[in-house]
Amino acid sequence: MAAHGPDVGELCRACVTHFPDVRGVGVAVMTGTARQVRYASDAVSERVERLQVLLGEGPCRDAFGMGGPVLAEDLEAAVWRERWPAFAGAALQAGAAAVFALPLRAGTLGVGVLDLYRDSPGALADQDLADALDFADAVTDLLLAEALPGDSSGDLDTRAGGHLAQRAVVHQATGMVSVQLEAGPEEAFARLRAHAFAAERELEAVAADVVARRLRFDELDDDPGRGALDSDGAK
Repeated sequence: MAAHGPDVGELCRACVTHFPDVRGVGVAVMTGTARQVRYASDAVSERVERLQVLLGEGPCRDAFGMGGPVLAEDLEAAVWRERWPAFAGAALQAGAAAVFALPLRAGTLGVGVLDLYRDSPGALADQDLADALDFADAVTDLLLAEALPGDSSGDLDTRAGGHLAQRAVVHQATGMVSVQLEAGPEEAFARLRAHAFAAERELEAVAADVVARRLRFDELDDDPGRGALDSDGAK
């Protein structure tokens, strides 16, 4: 797979924009003991990911192993310094004061981890955590869509790949609409669905227009169906 695919990058940039206090995002693809940095939004995120590979400890590894979020709200706190004696100090020195690791999972399959960092201590809780988990689900779909075959053989993997690719487009469009409207993913997805319904179009088709930048929700009026174009450009 490519080192920096545009779909994953677009979604991660939308994630950073969505959370005012989050300064960067990293994505690690993990299978067993193998680990690859799939995306890093900035130098600090890149360092946070690399440190966990080099030191063999950190929130990313714990979240992947546990299958649940690891939310280190203040890396200066004794609990985290004791848990990751090498990583905590190195991450602080790199510029990360808080790190939130969210596992990327498809059922029981672990795909990797989404890491978010802050440059000051603070929590990721309640609706922010719910939104971050939505972004993690979207990244998971994109990674699976990349990994699954997409030829025309008609076998189960191909059909699954097509379904995941469609879901990935909808997730990516939701992230973009979220940024355009400065709204949460849940509201953005509701607006996307309402627009598709009003325009009598398939949700995936509307999502594809958003991803291709043929449609922007911050340029529409209050009518959710206005501005939707068919593939030939007709209303």
